[in-house]
Order: sequence, then structure tokens, then C-alpha cells
Amino acid sequence: MSIAPPSRAPSPAPLYRRTPVRIACVQYDVKLGRVEENAAKVQHLTRGLQPGSIDLLVLPEMCLSGYMFSNPTSILPYLEPPRIGSTSLLARSLAQRLRCHVIAGYPEALPTAAHPSSSTPAPSTSSTPAPASAPGEGEGVGYNSAVVVSPSGEVVGNYRKTFRFETDKNWAKEGDGFVHFDLPEPLGRVAVGICMDMNPKDFIAPWDAFELANYCRDNAVDMLVVPMNWLSPPAEPPEETPQEDPEAPSESNLNYWAARLQPLHDPTPGYATSTPRGEIADPIGGKEVVFVACNRIGTEEGTTFVGTSCVMTVSSSPSRIELVECCNISEERVMIATVT
Repeated sequence: MSIAPPSRAPSPAPLYRRTPVRIACVQYDVKLGRVEENAAKVQHLTRGLQPGSIDLLVLPEMCLSGYMFSNPTSILPYLEPPRIGSTSLLARSLAQRLRCHVIAGYPEALPTAAHPSSSTPAPSTSSTPAPASAPGEGEGVGYNSAVVVSPSGEVVGNYRKTFRFETDKNWAKEGDGFVHFDLPEPLGRVAVGICMDMNPKDFIAPWDAFELANYCRDNAVDMLVVPMNWLSPPAEPPEETPQEDPEAPSESNLNYWAARLQPLHDPTPGYATSTPRGEIADPIGGKEVVFVACNRIGTEEGTTFVGTSCVMTVSSSPSRIELVECCNISEERVMIATVT
């Protein structure tokens, strides 16, 4: 599978999008456990954005805490209460300043969990399992979540990761299932997934189950936003993992994400002309879905993340995927994409 380069002429705008949608992804090197430092980095990277210049700002999965927590005890100081935790406060501040919606990933505390103090120790880097007395061990002490904030600074949504990666299983409970949020134009119906949600469940479910993409198709989603901590998987022996060009995006991952969106770009009977919300059918045929992947870069506890944050448009009729904009695997920047 190959994806059309950004220089290709864009698809005609569907009738349900009356104005272009402007999307920004903040790709950066998140430092494990350095919440204030990471928040300052986000503020620095976004300082040049002007109020009203974008409609949606996306930050990566667990964007302030870092990701590689090896047991429940190590992440406890970084669990955040919804709405008033460090990530929610940053997202609310950005949303109000920029007058846009913001989606950001964070480790959510359980409703009954004690809130951590303002003094957060460095995370444990030991691979030794937590002691048997660790709170919530075996059950999960929180959720890997994403908050959705409106331009007024109001929290209008929260999503908990449905499919957990092996690192999540060290501490996180499974979420309640995929969700979407009906947001004002030009965003429309927005589904949120988090990283592993793009894969078959536990890497055991059939490839063609396409759980997240089918959810988007069946619910007439206009946009799928996926905060990530995505890495390139190691090659199977005796193959060696190829060295990637640091100044280029990861083409293998772009193609993989496109493949996981197959139900949205392969024609499906009844989907191309479906208008379940009373929308005017697109006379060109097919529903265009905007896919947004916001990934991070850097190496954490020996794990290297592959960047390549991107915006794609996906159409079922005609069947095609177009790459609107993407980052390379190593750069820190705010990627801005306009979908017309």
C-alpha cells in the first residue's frame, strides 16, 4: 500500500464540512516524570500560534508524565484527577489562549485514588515488579486517558484507552470502549483512540476485525484523533531492524496506519451513501474521514519512539488515502495541516 504525497491535489470538500479544518499536532521529546519541564516545552513550542489560527490542537499520549512505567507504584505520583490535573489544566489554558479545541493524553487516577502531592519524585526505572502490597496491583491503579477541551476551556469529553499495550498493563485498567464526541463545525463527529487502539486487540484478534476503524465507519465519524506513544516494532530474526532516516517520516508506520483504516477507504455497501445524522449526501459519493496521529519522539527506558505525526484524509468512494502533512521521526515541532 502506498499513500499519496502531500503535494497531491486534495479531495473535494464534503458538504458536511463548510469550511476548512485546521489541525495542529505537537510532536516533542517527552521526558519521563518531568511534568513541569514537559509542560514548559509544550508552551514554548506553541508560543508562535495565534489565537483563532487553528481549530484543533493535539498532544501525544501521556504527554506530560512520559510512558514507560514498569509497575503501579512507579506511576502513582503521576496519576491525575480528571479536569483539574496537570494535563487538563495545560489543555484548558491552551484552548482558551488559542480559541480552539484541544485533545491531550494523560494518566487518569481512579475516582477513589488519593491525589498525588505537588512534590513528585522521579519515576522508578527498575524492571522489578512492584511489591505485593502495591495499591491496585493486578487490578490497575488508573486509566490511560485523553481529555477533550473546548475553546472556552471547558472539559467536554474524556476517553479511556480500550486496547492496552503491554506497558499499559503494568498499571492501567481497560477502558469502557470506543467513544465519539459531536463537536462544533468544522470538527464534526470526532472519535478518539489512543495508540494501541489502532491494533488488533492484544495482537491476537483477527487482523480484519478492524475494531477502531469499524467503529468509526458504523458511527459516521468525521475525524479520528489518536494521541500516541508509537514505536517501530523490532524485526523478526534473522532480519535486522533497518536504520531509518532521521530526516524522514517512517513510511512503514504511515502505511501500517493506513492499512488499519481499511474499512474507511475500501468501499463498503451502505456506508458511502449513509447519512444517519440527517446530513446532505455528498453527490461525489463517499464519506471523507480525517485521521490525525499525534506521536512523540525520543528514547525512554531503552524504547525509541518514531514520531511521524500526521494528518491523512480517507475516502471510501473513490477509495483513496491522502497524506496531508507529516513530521519526520526525530523533529520537535508543531505540525499544522489544513484540510479543505
